This record gives sequence, C-alpha cells and structure tokens, in this order.
Amino acid sequence: MERQRRARGRAHDGGSASPLVLALFVLASLVIVAVGRVASLSIDQARAHTAAEAMALAAVLDADLDALALAHGVSSYEIARDEHSVTVHVVRRGRGSSASAADHRRTLDVGQ
Repeated sequence: MERQRRARGRAHDGGSASPLVLALFVLASLVIVAVGRVASLSIDQARAHTAAEAMALAAVLDADLDALALAHGVSSYEIARDEHSVTVHVVRRGRGSSASAADHRRTLDVGQ
C-alpha cells in the first residue's frame, strides 16, 4: 500500500501571497499619488505667496507690477494702498494669496 506524502510549506500556499503583494503595491501607489498632489498644491500656494510678497514690495517702490506679475505667473492682482502700507492680493494658478509691505520712506518723511 502506497502512502501519500503530505507536502509541507510552499506547496499549499502557491499564489496566495500574490493578491496581498498586489494590494500593497496598489495602496503604496495611491499614497504616493496623494502625497504628490498635496506637495504640488503646497508648492503652488507658496509660490503665490512669494509672488504676493514680491509685488507688495515692488508696489512700495513704484516698480513695474505688470512685468513682475508676468514673471511670477500671476493671472490677476489687486492693490490696496493706505497712508503707510500696500496690500497686494494675487491669484496664481488658481491659488490666491495676500501680502503687505510698509512704506517706511513715507513714514520717515512724515516724522521730519
């Protein structure tokens, strides 16, 4: 009489790890895409804020704001001036940001 040998180890799990590996790969891919998207949005927001700061400083110095907006990729901007400061709101790639700059030249002139 022949006895059947029972296989140990690998013979019983043939291919059962493949769906797990595939699921982990898909999950890791989704996480990478999500992190990339968040990083891209964060970079766009930071660049919009940098453009707003640059334009606020340029507005204080009465520089060419249209050229600066073009250089920073700003699609639209608004400037609000008061007696001693300038506030600029910019939109760059759909992201808005604002920055202010004080005009210390005028502050110093008033004090004299």
